[in-house]
Parts: sequence; C-alpha cells; structure tokens
Amino acid sequence: MQVFDASIEELLWPEKRKHDTVLGTKVPGVIDRTTERSQITIPVGFVPDALRPMENVLHRWMPWLVGEGGDVTIGPAPARMPVNLLSNLQPLSETSDPVAKAEHAAKVLKLLLKLKGDLASVPAGASDDDLRKIYADVVKPMLSLSKCPDFVVNRGHYFGTAEFNNQDGLSADEQAFGKEPVLSDDDKRALIAFLKTF
Repeated sequence: MQVFDASIEELLWPEKRKHDTVLGTKVPGVIDRTTERSQITIPVGFVPDALRPMENVLHRWMPWLVGEGGDVTIGPAPARMPVNLLSNLQPLSETSDPVAKAEHAAKVLKLLLKLKGDLASVPAGASDDDLRKIYADVVKPMLSLSKCPDFVVNRGHYFGTAEFNNQDGLSADEQAFGKEPVLSDDDKRALIAFLKTF
C-alpha cells in the first residue's frame, strides 16, 4: 500500500514527481542513469546476420570492434549516462524485408565503427567528461536505433490535472471532446479511496 500511495500521489499530482538529477525540470520526471563507469555487451546472437560471417575477420583485424567469439562490447560509458541510451539499442531489425534489414545492419555497423573507434582513441586516464563528449557525438544515431527513445521512467499521464489540457498531441477525439475538468484534491482523494477497494 505504501508503494501504491506514493505512486498514485505522483500520478494525480504531477508537481510531486521527482525530477532528473542532471536535467532537473527540463524533463518531466526521472531518467535512470548509470551510477559508475560501465559497459554493455551485445552477445553474438544479437549481432546482425549480415555482420556474422565477418566476425572472425573483424576480430582478427579490429579486435577493438569485435571480441573473441563475436560479442560486441560498448564502453566504457561515463557515470550518470542515461541507462536506456545503451540498453534500448536495437541491434537486430524486426522486419523480414531484406532491404530494410540491410539498411538497419548498415546503421548499426556505422554507429559501432564510429563509437568504438572514438572510444579506442581515449587515453587510459580519461575522465567521465571526456567520455561524455564522445557519446554526445553519437546520441542522434543511437536514438535512431532505440526501441524506446523516451527515457523518463515516471512520466505518467495527466488525468484530472490542468496539464492534461495543455498537452500537445492530444488525439482528435480528445480535442473534439473538449477540455477535461480538473479534479479537486478531494476528488483525487476519493478516487484513490475507490481504487483501493479493488
């Protein structure tokens, strides 16, 4: 019940939501971030099919790109980097169209070559700020390969709040229906009590 109470309070009173430690109120909530320097490994089974026949050659000539066995490790990533920037990368295409698969594989390879090449040039004692500069150059291509480019984990919705009526991108039905009434604090508390009966 304590978790429900905390969550429903933030849902119905968006002003109570916690904000990102780096961006503050520039984003409407919290972004999960790495707590220390880290890396992510893409197992060979998730490497695009088009690249697998080349894994031995790539490992021999570019061991900084492809590890032994075909796994690809991306890192180091600096502390306080959005976790989802790395964890939501989509290395495999989800289409059966061979042209789209090839285009996706080319985007993945281009990103890997750029990122891994830049990271290979970082001196051993590089700071997290030095690493952030490298990742800043690849944010757009990483987002274009992301399965979920929205990193805010507690965004929620704005039902019953003034923010609901101020959102861009409301559906045609929502716009045709008109403005939603804003719930009073008493109405919100009554709604919470009602939800607890389920």
